[in-house]
Amino acid sequence: MEISTLAMYHCLAFVWYFFVNYSISRVRAEERPSEVFLYGRQWKYLTILNLVLQAVFYGVSFLADVLRLIKKLRCAKCVTSSRDLLFSVLAFPVSTFVSVSFWTLYTYNRELVYPKSLDGVIPLWLNHAM
Repeated sequence: MEISTLAMYHCLAFVWYFFVNYSISRVRAEERPSEVFLYGRQWKYLTILNLVLQAVFYGVSFLADVLRLIKKLRCAKCVTSSRDLLFSVLAFPVSTFVSVSFWTLYTYNRELVYPKSLDGVIPLWLNHAM
């Protein structure tokens, strides 16, 4: 894949994850369930932390692509190796764990991972974006 196309993809993915993170931080409900955001607000959920991690990963990937496009080779190698380390150590394993554990528990018992009381707090489009 050409670097400019890859840079555009990474930019769009970064903007999307940034937008989803921003939208989640703006979720306010007057009548939210008492047990949902009692301690730590939304930051206690691994799904939210995974979204932040994905935004960071795509931001670093976009930066690495831009640096490769403008030919700053010394700095680009450092950012590229940081991106690869971030992906192999954090982004892929955490995303895989979150996805597999969420859908396994959701299939077993929905109330364990996504209570029905959250349906009125988090909009449907934002739930699917996560």
